[in-house]
Amino acid sequence: MALEWVKTIETPTTIEVWEYSAPAGRMNPEARRDDDSEDESERERNRDAAAYYDAAKRRQRHYRGVRWEIARLIDCNFDDSTKFLTLTFADNVTDIKYCNREFRKFIKRLNRRVYGTDKTKVRYLAVWEAQKRGAIHYHVVLFGMPYIRLSELREVWGHGFVKINRVDVDQRYNVGRYISKYFSKDVDEGSYKQKKFFRSQNLIQPVEERFTTLEPLSFEGYTVAFTKEYDQLIPDLYGEGGGYAPRKVRYTKIGKDW
Repeated sequence: MALEWVKTIETPTTIEVWEYSAPAGRMNPEARRDDDSEDESERERNRDAAAYYDAAKRRQRHYRGVRWEIARLIDCNFDDSTKFLTLTFADNVTDIKYCNREFRKFIKRLNRRVYGTDKTKVRYLAVWEAQKRGAIHYHVVLFGMPYIRLSELREVWGHGFVKINRVDVDQRYNVGRYISKYFSKDVDEGSYKQKKFFRSQNLIQPVEERFTTLEPLSFEGYTVAFTKEYDQLIPDLYGEGGGYAPRKVRYTKIGKDW
């Protein structure tokens, strides 16, 4: 039986399982070397295009990973006092660095107003979104947040419009998808360099485990919500001259008590 590497991530409602096979074969980087028939300028253009493509793919993977992280954190921290908060600027503020700084100040002021201390107790995660006209606003999920009047929130924010809603329990899964969708939008190079996802350090984290097995995993008796198989290239650490080795990955998402 072949050895498999397994990673699991568990939240209160789901278990995600990744099964990684042993690498099979090897791809030599020389197979992708420049064609001698190309002149130097053309090779340079091709290298630049490849570098831009690789950077775009890395950025895409990063945002996809953050979207999943947001959904898992919401699942782990959701309670009856969870609120969804929107913060906007009255002026057409487009400076992301400035906005992020003001958002951090808001969290500190909110912490002092609600809990009366500088010790961090507010539990939250947030993303910013740029509207078509370029103005920045923030979408925030507050966990375990005591009641606070809207007028007080406006005062604490101090920059413009504020909207807050309680999140009903049957919306638990939708909130994760709703707030994480802002990471699927294109981000230009300037905004990509600015922090887009904020979270407090006191959030409950998903449980992640890694192990190896010689026996194929069975999900009989579980509710399988989704499964797929795909190929993955990983660096060949044992071959000479570098290169990549392909391996199979099977991803399975299991619903708990579904």
